[in-house]
Amino acid sequence: MTTLERLEYQYEGLRVQPNLWKEDSFFDYPQIDVPFTKNILLTDIDTSKHHRLGKLVEVFYHKNLEAQTGYTPLANNVQIQIDKHQTIGELDYICTTPQGTTHIELTYKFYLYKTDKTYELDRWVGPNLKDSLIQKLTKLKEKQFPLIHNPICKALFANKGIATDNIIQNVHFKAQLYIPLSLKNHTFSHINNDCIKGYYISVKEIDFLFPLALYHVPVKQDWLIDPSHNKDWIPFVDAKPLILEQIAVQHSPLIWIKRNDIFERFFITFW
Repeated sequence: MTTLERLEYQYEGLRVQPNLWKEDSFFDYPQIDVPFTKNILLTDIDTSKHHRLGKLVEVFYHKNLEAQTGYTPLANNVQIQIDKHQTIGELDYICTTPQGTTHIELTYKFYLYKTDKTYELDRWVGPNLKDSLIQKLTKLKEKQFPLIHNPICKALFANKGIATDNIIQNVHFKAQLYIPLSLKNHTFSHINNDCIKGYYISVKEIDFLFPLALYHVPVKQDWLIDPSHNKDWIPFVDAKPLILEQIAVQHSPLIWIKRNDIFERFFITFW
């Protein structure tokens, strides 16, 4: 696919992915329901500069804010520094919204449901076990959102003509969720079950994958894309070494599987 087609499919993946939860009572800060326009200006995105998935999501989100009526970005990715050598945090977006001046913390995550944890919310972990839903929510609550009230931050925004005393604070938290095959028909509490995109298996089970299916191992930026858009497929015998390369360095790759007209997403975990 062309660079522009790829960006279009990546943005579509962000646009259509639901929020991780619906009820405001789930977290101290409510989800903001920013609408997503179907098409945004993509031709000026420098893909060599914005090559990380997280950065690309931020660029898409900012461009969407600019395209929305009633939403005006005032500042984004604002680093709060004690001095030039010590950054104490960063704020994602300050913008005007129909509700007033708003601080938005944007999150797009990939979580797997690890069944050996005691409590359900503790079970949503990153594919490489380096983060979790609870860790992210704790960071948002205890570090990111209180930062706006730090005297250094208040002074910084005052110099920009932005008052922070009565600012609204919202999270926009999207996530793709992956579950064990044994829980295929299970309904999960607290989270939005529409966020479930596929399944995961351990590398120990890799040879139980469909031998006659076709496979693709997308780069991380393309994890946003619906696999039905992909045109580059290889047999399992060629995909397996690519998977094992990542397993060898303790990365759990996402793979796409095509069986006739059925497209599936699987994580293969090193654990």
